[in-house]
Amino acid sequence: MLAPLSLPTVDGAEGSHLLRTGFHVEAERSGNTMVLRLQGELDMATARHLRTAIVQAMLGDAKVLALDLSDLTFIDSTGIAVLLAADRRAKDEGRTLSLRHPRRVVGKALQLTGTDRLVTLEPAEASAS
Repeated sequence: MLAPLSLPTVDGAEGSHLLRTGFHVEAERSGNTMVLRLQGELDMATARHLRTAIVQAMLGDAKVLALDLSDLTFIDSTGIAVLLAADRRAKDEGRTLSLRHPRRVVGKALQLTGTDRLVTLEPAEASAS
């Protein structure tokens, strides 16, 4: 079962994981894998919240950090930079970062930027948009 991470709200108060921007992160541990499920838009306004979630997730001993992108509807260059930094950190710590099931629009952004060649990518099912 996925559990919401405690992330700061837009106004800085602790305890909320759903931002006014509509970005949301849930975490689930499955064996040696920590899964972060991203929902909404990952952009300059929300990237810091993903960065915080990744740092929290990497405090544990999971060997794989999997980012489930199936409910991510948009990503900009700031979001991609967070993904690349997370991959670099994971490799430095002897871990693996995996991007799972991106929607077509997110997958296209990953492809155009070459991110799909740098980070392990598990494609979305054929019916995903």
